[in-house]
Amino acid sequence: MQFLNLTQNTQEWEQFRQQKIGASDAPIIMEVSPWKTPFQLWLEKTGQSTGSQNQYMMRGHALEETARAEFERTTNFIVFPRVVQSVEHEWMIASLDGIDMEGKILVEIKCAGEVDHALAKQGKIPEKYYPQLQHQLAVTGLSNGYYYSFDGTDGVIVEVEHNPEYINKLIESEKKFMECVQTLSAPSLTTKDYAIRDDLAWNERAQKWLQKKQELENIEHEEKILRNELIELASNQNSQGGGVRLTHSTRKGAVDYRKIPCLKEMDLEIYRKPPSKVWSLSAV
Repeated sequence: MQFLNLTQNTQEWEQFRQQKIGASDAPIIMEVSPWKTPFQLWLEKTGQSTGSQNQYMMRGHALEETARAEFERTTNFIVFPRVVQSVEHEWMIASLDGIDMEGKILVEIKCAGEVDHALAKQGKIPEKYYPQLQHQLAVTGLSNGYYYSFDGTDGVIVEVEHNPEYINKLIESEKKFMECVQTLSAPSLTTKDYAIRDDLAWNERAQKWLQKKQELENIEHEEKILRNELIELASNQNSQGGGVRLTHSTRKGAVDYRKIPCLKEMDLEIYRKPPSKVWSLSAV
């Protein structure tokens, strides 16, 4: 790992992490975050929306110093908040709550609520935090780290080990997400990305649209059958009659730009037009 001269929660840090995958992004990408979806994170990473802090994050920031001091008192470890970067994957970073001067002791602090704190007392890490810890272990290369659950007064330490199989899946998922960011291609939406509508106005129009869509599909199917029958009846001749005209023509094939040698080394993204918003409507 590489230690970076960045201070967490500063403007410089925010700008740097926008084009990277941080440890707190990992649960979102692995779709276990209760607060954000991959699509919402993608909007933030591509500058189409800004992130916001929820009440849990604000509570965590307020208690972090106290929790870190309590962790140090309990373990006799001295740790510091640091930003680190993976040597193998430059897009992987981690803003650590605590790591010692030698880079051997890692702790992730969560100022937990009642349910999460109870899990920690059972020696368990909440599912929504597990990817974050594995991401940190992947970036630092450490074989283990500590999850520290602090409820404001009481602290619980849970050791977490490097999970190679899970980390491989995590890195693969993060790579795909990073490609979505770089190519401005949105990741797949989850059910959480949709506002559920049950109002009368929406449902009435939805039912009418579904009915018209079905009618249109039936008409298009019938049209396709009649069109093919007319082509067959034409016996390979241009034909006219009954109010219709059937004309045969030949189109040029499309250019396969991927096969042009000089374009392989060229960055075509700089010639791409700005993205535009489109709506798609489908039956579920």
